Amino acid sequence: MSATKDKDLEIEDDLARAQKAQRDYKAKISSQSKKNFVLEKDVRYLDSRIALLIQNRMALEEQNEVASHLEDATDLQEGFFPNDEKTQKYGNLFFLLQSEPRYIAHLCRLVTMTEIDSLLQTVMFTIYGNQYESREEHLLLTMFQSVLTYQFDHTPDFSSLLRANTPVSRMMTTYTRRGPGQSYLKVVLQDTINSLIQQQDANLEINPLKVYQQMVEQIEQDTGSLPDYLPKGVTAEQAAENRDVQAIIEPRVAALMEVASKFLDTIIQGLEETPYGIRWICKQIRSLTRRKYPDANDQTICTLIGGFFFLRFINPAIVTPRSYMLIENQPAENPKRTLTYIAKLLQNLANKPSYAKEPYMIKCQPFIERNKERVNKFMLEMCEVSDFYESLEMDNYVALSKKDLELSITLNEVYATHALLEKHGKDLARNDNSHLSVLLQELGTSPAQLPRKDNRTIHLPLFSKWEHAIDDMTAALDITQEEVYFMEAKATFVQILRSFPQDSSIQHRPLHLNHIAKSAGTLRNDAVMVKKGIRSMELLSQLQEMGVIDRSDGFSLLRDEVESEVAHLGSLKEKVLEETKKLEEVYRTIRDHNQYLVTQLETYKSYLHNVRSQSEGQNRNRKQKVQVLGPYKFTHQQLEKEGVIQRSNVPENRRANIYFNFTSPLPGTFVISLHYKGRNRGLLELDLKLDDLLEMQKDNQEALDLEYVQFNVPKVLALLNKRFARKKGW
Repeated sequence: MSATKDKDLEIEDDLARAQKAQRDYKAKISSQSKKNFVLEKDVRYLDSRIALLIQNRMALEEQNEVASHLEDATDLQEGFFPNDEKTQKYGNLFFLLQSEPRYIAHLCRLVTMTEIDSLLQTVMFTIYGNQYESREEHLLLTMFQSVLTYQFDHTPDFSSLLRANTPVSRMMTTYTRRGPGQSYLKVVLQDTINSLIQQQDANLEINPLKVYQQMVEQIEQDTGSLPDYLPKGVTAEQAAENRDVQAIIEPRVAALMEVASKFLDTIIQGLEETPYGIRWICKQIRSLTRRKYPDANDQTICTLIGGFFFLRFINPAIVTPRSYMLIENQPAENPKRTLTYIAKLLQNLANKPSYAKEPYMIKCQPFIERNKERVNKFMLEMCEVSDFYESLEMDNYVALSKKDLELSITLNEVYATHALLEKHGKDLARNDNSHLSVLLQELGTSPAQLPRKDNRTIHLPLFSKWEHAIDDMTAALDITQEEVYFMEAKATFVQILRSFPQDSSIQHRPLHLNHIAKSAGTLRNDAVMVKKGIRSMELLSQLQEMGVIDRSDGFSLLRDEVESEVAHLGSLKEKVLEETKKLEEVYRTIRDHNQYLVTQLETYKSYLHNVRSQSEGQNRNRKQKVQVLGPYKFTHQQLEKEGVIQRSNVPENRRANIYFNFTSPLPGTFVISLHYKGRNRGLLELDLKLDDLLEMQKDNQEALDLEYVQFNVPKVLALLNKRFARKKGW
C-alpha cells in the first residue's frame, strides 16, 4: 500500500474515532436531558404538594398518593413489550406519529395544560428524542411549523401572539431546554454571568424607593438615629425626588447600561453558536408574520421574534442561571438583582418598552435607543438559515426502507400517548379510513397507566404498515427518483471528500468525481469507504442514464454543488473534535444538575416519610418515646468547604476556634448551636423546622441567617438529609 493510502486510512481512523466519541456524547446528552426533564417534573409536582403539607392541609390518604407517585423514581429497568402483536401495532403507530408530525402538532393544540408536560416529555425526548439526528430534529421542526401556523391563523389579536401561557408557549420553552439549547447557553452566557456574580458588593439597585430605604438603613446603622428630614415611610414619588437618592442612582444607571451592553455583545457575537432549530423557529415567525400581516414592518416582526428568543430562551437563563446549570450556587442579592435588570433591559430592547409599572426604568432609555437597530439586525440575521425540506424528504425516503429504526420508550409513555390519541381521535382523524384511524381501531382501548415499579423502558421497532411513502410533504413537494439519487450522490461525495486529508490529490479543484469514486472504492482495509466509493460510481452512472448529469462536462451540475457544500462545511475532523469538547462539558453539567435534582427528591421523600410516620405513630401511640439524634459536630472550615456556609462574618483568625453542633430532638426538628473552643456555653442557638427550610427552598430563599454566618439552604437540607435520616423519617 502506498504511503498516501496509509495516511488516508490513518485520517479516516482518527476521524471515525472522533465521530464515534461525538455520537456517544450526543446520545448521552439526549438520554440525560430526558431523565432531567422527568425529575424536574417530579420536583415541580412535589413543590405544590409539599406546600399543602406544610400548611397542614393534606389528608393521610393524599400523603400516601404523593408517596406512591415517588416509588422507584430512579432509572427504570429495561424490558420487553408484553405482547408481540401489540409491539408491531405500536411500532406502526409511533412510526406514523414520528414521520407525519401534523398529528402531534394537532394533538398539542387539543390537550389541556395538565396533560401538556407528559405529552411534551414523550414528544421532545422520546419520539424526537435523538436531539442531534437530522431526521428527527427536522420532523420535530415541521411539527412546530404546523403549530405556529395554526397559532397565527387563530389568534385575532396581534399583541397576544406567542405571549400567553398556552401549550404552544410551553412547547417552545421545552424545546429550548434540549441539549443544543443548553449547550448554547453554556458557551455564550456562562462566562459573562459568572463574571458578574463574583462582584457580590456591586449594588446597582435603581428603584428609588429601594435606594431610599437602603440609604436610611445605612445612616441609622452608622449614626444610631435618623434626621427629621429623612422619614422612614415615604412614597415612590417622594423617594425619586430626594437629591441624595438621585445622586446614588445616576452612576448606577450608567454602570447598569454598561453591564447590559456586555451581555448584548456576547449574545450578538454568539449568532453562529445559536442552534439551527432555534434560528429556524425564528425564521418561521418572520415568514408567518409577513404572510399574515403584509403591512408589518421589520420592527414589528422583530418584536415577535424577540418574544420567543429573549422571553422564552435567553432571559429565563439570565434570571435563574442556577436552574440552567450556568452557575454552581444561588447568586448573592446584589448580582441577583442586577441579572433581573439585565433581563428587563434585553426584554425592552426586544419589545416596545413600557414604563407604566416601573417609571424609574425610563432612565435606561439611552441603552434602548443606542441598541434598538442593532438588535433588530441581529434578530433578522438569526432568521437567515437554509430550509431542510429536501434533506428531510431524502431522510424519510431512506427511513421507509430501514429495518433498524427504533424508539427507547417506557410502557407508560406508550399507553399515555395511546390514551390521548383515543381521547382526541375524532378531531385528529375525521376519516375512518385514514392511517391513524386504522391503527387506533386495530389497537383497541388504551391500557391503564402502570405503577412505577411495573413500568419499564422498551425498545420499540418502528416501521411503516404501508409500503409507499406516507409523509404528506412528499406529495406536496412531488419528489422524483432523480432528485433522490442526486441528493444521495451529493451527500456521498461530500462524505468521501471530508474523510480525506486536505492535501490529498482528490481534493484538487475542479473536482474529478470519477477519480474520487474510484479512489474511495479501491482503498484497502476500509470496507466503509469502499462501499461509499462503489455506491458513488453507481449513482454517477444512474444519473447520467437519466439525463440529470453529463460526463462530457465533468458532471458539472453535481460537481459544482459538491464543491460548494465542501467549501461551506470546511475541515471535518477539527470541527468534530471542537464540538465533542463542548458536548463533553454540557454532558458533565447536565449530570451535575441531575445529582442536584435527585438530592431535592430525596429531601422531599424523607420529609413525606417522616410526616406520614408521625401521623401513623400519633394514631397508634401518642406517648411513644422518640430517640434524640446527635449532636453532630462540624468545624467552621468543614462547613465552609462543603458550601453550607456561604458567607461568614467571623474574623479569619478566629474561624479555627469555631464549631457547630447539630441535634435532632424530634423528627423534623433540629437545633443548631454555634460554639467557641474553651467556652462552656454556646454563643447562639437556633431551632429549625424542616417545614420552614423546605418552604424557604420552594420560595428560592437560599440564605439562612445565623447572625455570625449565613447558611446555604439547599446545602443545609442535604446535610440534614445525610446525617439525620431515621428509619421512619427524619
